[in-house]
Formats: sequence, structure tokens, C-alpha cells
Amino acid sequence: MRLVTSMSLLGAAANLLYSMYVLAVWLLKPDVAPGWVSLSLQQSGMFFLISMVLLVLGEYILHMARLSSEGPAYHVAQEFTSARIIRKEKLNIEIASATSGPRQE
Repeated sequence: MRLVTSMSLLGAAANLLYSMYVLAVWLLKPDVAPGWVSLSLQQSGMFFLISMVLLVLGEYILHMARLSSEGPAYHVAQEFTSARIIRKEKLNIEIASATSGPRQE
């Protein structure tokens, strides 16, 4: 995950450097193709934002992984002693025989 963070920071820095290069070309060079500066700045800005989103997501995943490993090293699988009765008792119920109808004696 640190590799993702590093690559995102590297991408964001490269986009900022490219934006500065585009602005320097626009200021210093007299014959720049029409629309090149605006298109290059738009693309550089969007890739910068994508890099920042990936950076935030990588750091969030790293933080959540760190929090999930802070719990106890054991897991309670089953509780053997409890004051709670879990079986259902049928009170005041008479179970009828398999034959239906009145009993003949």
C-alpha cells in the first residue's frame, strides 16, 4: 500500500511539473498551437485530481487495515456455560396420538 501512496504522489508531482512546463512554454514561446495550452492544462489538472483521489483511497485502505488488526488475537467460537435456557419447554400441551378422532375404549 505504501507503493500505491508513493506512485500517487509521484503522479501528482509529475502533473504539477507538466503544468508548470505548459505555462512556461505559453509565456516564453511566441508560436504555440491554438488550444494546446488550455487542453494540456485541463488534462494535467484532471490527472492531478485522479492521482490525489488514488492517494486518499490508498491511505484510507491502509488506515482501515491497521484498525482491523488492532482487535484481540482470539475468536469466541461457542459459549459453553450460560444462565440462559435455550430449549423450548412446552407447558400444558398434550400431544395427540397418530389417529385422529375420538378415542374408543
